[in-house]
Parts: sequence; C-alpha cells; structure tokens
Amino acid sequence: MYKYAFEGTVIVIGILFSFYIEEMRIESKNIEIKNELLSDLNRAVTNDLVQIENVQNLLSQSQIEINKIQRDIDNNHEQLSDVETIEKLISINVSVSFFPQDGVFTELVSSGSFELIKNKELKSKLLEIYNHQKERNYSISDEIDILMKEYTLAIYEHFRISIDYNSFDGEIYGRPILKDFIFDSDYYLSNEFYGMNSGIILFSYLYSRLLNDVKKSHEAILSLSLEEIS
Repeated sequence: MYKYAFEGTVIVIGILFSFYIEEMRIESKNIEIKNELLSDLNRAVTNDLVQIENVQNLLSQSQIEINKIQRDIDNNHEQLSDVETIEKLISINVSVSFFPQDGVFTELVSSGSFELIKNKELKSKLLEIYNHQKERNYSISDEIDILMKEYTLAIYEHFRISIDYNSFDGEIYGRPILKDFIFDSDYYLSNEFYGMNSGIILFSYLYSRLLNDVKKSHEAILSLSLEEIS
C-alpha cells in the first residue's frame, strides 16, 4: 500500500514539475519576445529622433526668416530689397510635422509584452509618448497647417507671386523657385500682415517646445529600454 502511495506521489510530483517546466519555458519565450520588441522599439525611437531633429531644423530656419521679415517691417522695409523679401516669404514653411513610428508600441500592447515590462518608469514614458504627447503633436500640427495655408495663400495673392518648384531640393518638401511678383508695400507694412507673421512664429515656437519634450522622452526610452533588456 505504501509502495503504491509513494509511486502515486512521485507521478503527481512529476506531472507538477513538468507543468512548472512548461510554464518556465513559456515565460522565458515571452520575455524573449518582449526583449526583441524592445530592441525593435529602440530602432524606431532612434529613427524618430532623426526625424525630430530634421523638423526642428526646418522650424528654426523659418523662424529666422520671419524674424528678419518683421525687423524689416519695423524699419519701414529699408533692410531688405523687394526680391529678398519675397524669396524669404516663399521659403517660410512651419507646416512640417513629426510622425512617430508607433507600430512596435502597438505590437507590444497587443501581444501582451507591454505588461511584462518590469521598469515602471519605462512603461510610464511609453504611455506618455504614444498617448499624451502623440495627441498633442497631432493637435498642434493641425493648427499650424491651417495657419500656414492661410499665410501662404495671403502672400501669393497679395504679392502676385509666380514660382517654379524643385521637388528634389530641400530636406523634406522641396523648394519653390521665384519667377515673378508684384510687391504690395501697403499690405507688407500693414498690421494684418505683421500679425499673421506673429501668429505663425508663435505656433512654431510652441511646436518647437513640444518637440523638445518629445525628444527628451525618446532619449529616456532608449536608456530605460536598454536597462530592461539587460
């Protein structure tokens, strides 16, 4: 009787141990998948940082040109020639947007790997980037697109600008090439036009500030995810 009880106990222990081994194997595999996804995320975040840098550079270039335009207006259009002014105006474009690569984060969540992340700060930063900051990014980008469209239509209409377009020049969007224009001094020196420039540069500064915050979050994720993987 004791022999059968012992044998039964051994069998039960063997079954339980096999279940334990299988659970450990599954857990190990899930952690491996999580780490692979975090490595993929790091590559996406690195690419995003390059994209952010490019957008910030383009915004900075336009901000410099707008400041020059407003200084010229403040000095009654005595600092820039008509041609220089128009060339600066058609070069201004703050309607440049950052589009985060969120596919890997979506896979982290849908696969359940996100819940396996042990570092709470990393989880918090991921949610901040791909929820809160992502929504803010798209919201301010939409506002800038509207303002930039109004601004562009206004300068092309009031200065009767004719252009060619080089699609292969410039970092992202190509570059307009001035052909002809009729300079409207009254409009150029008007409060309306000055205010449009102020609005454009204000929103570009707001977007630059947001991108700085997004950049810091991305850099934090690179560091935290490497710690999680190791």
